[in-house]
Amino acid sequence: GYMLGAATALLGPEAAMACTVAIEEEIDRHYSSQLAVLEDQGDDPELADRIHVFRDDEREHREAALAAGAERAPGYPLLAGAIKLGCRIAIRL
Repeated sequence: GYMLGAATALLGPEAAMACTVAIEEEIDRHYSSQLAVLEDQGDDPELADRIHVFRDDEREHREAALAAGAERAPGYPLLAGAIKLGCRIAIRL
């Protein structure tokens, strides 16, 4: 994670923000899938509430990164797609 952040920061502030957007979107997706399971089971509302807070925090980070110019990064779609793929792999591991 540190190396990814450092590498994108070397590409410029917009690339660093693009990295943040991509990561936050994947974390949001992961938290949302966890919430769907928890809410279906209804076994642990306290844990579901905590994950809602975490997910909302990640969504705020994403919005801040977009406001800071993430989509202006060179090759944004390709960069974001590669980072999202890496995140999905890390989550699975």
